[in-house]
Amino acid sequence: MKWYFKTYIGVFLAFLYLPIIILMAFSFNAAKGRTFTGFTLSWYVKLFHNEAIMQALWTTIIVAIVSSVIATIMGTAAAIGLERLDKRIKNVVMSLTYVPIINPEIITGVSFMLLFVTSKKMFASFGLDFEFGWITLIIAHITFNLPYVILNVLPKLRQLDKSIVDAAMDLGCDPIQAFFKVTIHEIRPGIMAGFLMALTFSMDDFVVSYFTTGAKQQTLSVLIYAMTKRRVNPQINALSTVIFVVILTILIAVNLAERREAGKKQRYSVSGVGATACAVAIAIFVAVVTAAPSYAAKSGDYDMEYYTRFKGDGISINVYNWGEYIANGEDGYMDINREFEKLTGISVNYSNFETNEGMYAKLKSGANAYDVIFPSDYMVSRLIQEGLISKINRNNIPNIKNIDKRFLSPQYDPKGEYSVPYSWGRVGIIYNKKLTGKEITSIDELWDSTYAGQILMFKNPRDAFALALERLGYSMNTEKKDELDQAAELLKEQKPLVQAYVMDQIFDKMQGNEAIIAPYYVGDYFIMKKVNPDLACYVSDRANVYFDATCIPKVSTQKEAAEMYINFLNEPNVARENALYIMYSTPNTAAWELLPNDIKENEMLYPRKLDTTDRSFVHLSEATNLYMDQLWVDILSDDASYFDWVMPLFVVFSITFLIINGIRKRRKRNE
Repeated sequence: MKWYFKTYIGVFLAFLYLPIIILMAFSFNAAKGRTFTGFTLSWYVKLFHNEAIMQALWTTIIVAIVSSVIATIMGTAAAIGLERLDKRIKNVVMSLTYVPIINPEIITGVSFMLLFVTSKKMFASFGLDFEFGWITLIIAHITFNLPYVILNVLPKLRQLDKSIVDAAMDLGCDPIQAFFKVTIHEIRPGIMAGFLMALTFSMDDFVVSYFTTGAKQQTLSVLIYAMTKRRVNPQINALSTVIFVVILTILIAVNLAERREAGKKQRYSVSGVGATACAVAIAIFVAVVTAAPSYAAKSGDYDMEYYTRFKGDGISINVYNWGEYIANGEDGYMDINREFEKLTGISVNYSNFETNEGMYAKLKSGANAYDVIFPSDYMVSRLIQEGLISKINRNNIPNIKNIDKRFLSPQYDPKGEYSVPYSWGRVGIIYNKKLTGKEITSIDELWDSTYAGQILMFKNPRDAFALALERLGYSMNTEKKDELDQAAELLKEQKPLVQAYVMDQIFDKMQGNEAIIAPYYVGDYFIMKKVNPDLACYVSDRANVYFDATCIPKVSTQKEAAEMYINFLNEPNVARENALYIMYSTPNTAAWELLPNDIKENEMLYPRKLDTTDRSFVHLSEATNLYMDQLWVDILSDDASYFDWVMPLFVVFSITFLIINGIRKRRKRNE
């Protein structure tokens, strides 16, 4: 039985720590994807110079510490009060205490958002300002941390020998002195356990933070989630490694201190792990200290009279963009937000969203007052219909003259009154030419049984249906049920051939030769090709042409400053730097002129002939969206991933094993 138990423990520990070990290994990978191309410490260097990540980290730490300290004080006081209540009342209160723990986090998060939005409106009616930010985050974290503190302190209070407190008072202590000198001392382990649990849950939290964060702050978990629009920055792997090493070092230090107190000799294994952790920490520290950041300040020929109008006024704007979607000083490119701040004196509060729908929900709720947002084509159309964005004063954006005339009156904004194009591109068919053995020349290849089990497909219904509708020759914006039904049948035919329905995982899977063929964005293809030269791309004449645009919400309080920011994004040198960093096509003709010849003459990125008629998404009616979603659910209804059955099976196995092991131990005792 011993070998069986050891094997089980080994498998259990592997499930726990193998992902962390893999993450740590990839923090030293020279490539941004999952393909290992060489050892590097550059991600650690860049990490400590990445303002967005560092700011999110400090926000997370501050919120966690402040909320945990307050929750510990309040929870300890509540536990003491609960212990003295009548049993019936105590049971009722304890039942209520369990609610935040049992309640799904999504419900808790939405509830907090609605509460704070209502509070914001109430404060506004009295002429008072109330913003989502530090206060909302800390209040929310205190609330969901309280039960954990209470449930850790209560058992210690029950174990407390009341006669010790009475003895202290007999010796001259008043009730307050007895409380601090005896009670607190006796329940201290429970208080510390509650504090550490609150700290852990606060730092790990994503859902509640997502709904209560403000335009000026975002926690690390929210930032990481927003990065998944393209791929998670490897700097996050480096940060996770640093956090793990720090925690491991602290645990080892505590363990060694306890051993010294017990007068026991240190084991080689503990000291070895400690030495390894310290070595990794020292290596990271040396790399960060000795290496210089690769950021570059690249000024341009700016209209100083225009850009210095608000200098010294203390103005700030809230910008809401996709993750990893603006040049931030990495790889020698311009740090656009920093350059704008330096030029204009306007502070930029920059935060990220991960989907158009997530951005829409935040905007619709009125939780945050954003000044500049970056929605995609169909979402611009929806925001216009619902009156959530303002008309743009083109006179305040002189650089709009640089925008390609083909993109000034797009299908999603026919008069070009509400948006200024930010980037554009096309959806292509990316394939591994070494594995296909031939050149792909048709979208039909996505339905070719030759590649069964090696085809990746968009998980988003709108994108998936667009490909099927393109193959059928129908409009990607059709609202005809019979055409959608035909597209659904085509997607059902394809399903047995599909390896997985994914979105951003396509990037890593294709780059790492884990699939043969997949639809994806042409701009990302060129980034993938740098790591995997075997990749190729086919773009059909009827391919989806996607756009992301800059818009100004109606709730903006700094409209002119927002227009200045949009104008700055369209400075030729700024738009050039941005296009090279994100590798999506720029609609800015002046910036295009400044691009390297091999990029600006690339037919995939900048085709000479481009028909955008009915090639970009517009917002469909709610009835059509609902019908498409129903069809999509029906298509995926039989789809089950590996983890859908492995993880539940593992949990059932673990519980069964523990029960059997417990029964065997009881039998042995009885014998």
